[in-house]
Amino acid sequence: MQPWVYIVLVGAVAIVYGMILPVRRKEEGAEKQSLKDTEAALELYMADLERENEEMLQLVSSIKQQSQNTKTALQEEIAVLREQVAGLEKTTMLLDARLTAEEKGLLQLTAFTKDNAARQPADDASGGAEPVPVPKPKPVSSIKLRYPRLFELHEQGKSIDSIAKTAGLQRGEVQLILQLAKQEESV
Repeated sequence: MQPWVYIVLVGAVAIVYGMILPVRRKEEGAEKQSLKDTEAALELYMADLERENEEMLQLVSSIKQQSQNTKTALQEEIAVLREQVAGLEKTTMLLDARLTAEEKGLLQLTAFTKDNAARQPADDASGGAEPVPVPKPKPVSSIKLRYPRLFELHEQGKSIDSIAKTAGLQRGEVQLILQLAKQEESV
C-alpha cells in the first residue's frame, strides 16, 4: 500500500476517535453527576436518621425519668401505709388486751355473784338470818366496752378534739359515741 493510504487511514481513525471521545466524556459526566446525587441523598438520609435517633433518645430518657419519679412516689406511699398498718396493729393489740382484761373482770364478777348466791341458801338454812343483799354491779354500757380509751380520756377531762385526735376518730364520731353512752346509762 501506498503511504498516502496509511495517512488517510490514520486520519480516519483520528476523526472517529475524536467523535467518540466527547460521547464518552458526556457518559462519564452523567455517571459522576448521578453518583454525586446518590451521595447527597444518602447524606440527607443519614442526617434524618441521626435526628430521629436523638429524638428517640430524648423520649426514652423522659420516660425513664417519669418512671423513676413514679417509683419514688409509690415507695414513699408504701412506707406511709406500712407505718399506718404498724400503728393499727399496735392499737389492735392494745384493744385486745383491754378486752381480755374486761372479760376477766366480768368473769370474776360473775363468779363472785354465784358464790354469794350459793352462800345465801346455806345461811338461810343454818340460822334464818336475813340475806345480805349483794351489791348490784353498775351495768357497763356496751359502748363503753367498745371504746374504753375514749371514755378514759373523757373522764380525764380531755376535750372532744383532743379525744378525736388521740383515738383517730372524727370529732362528730366522738360526740355521737358520748351521746349514745349517756342515753344508754339513762335507760
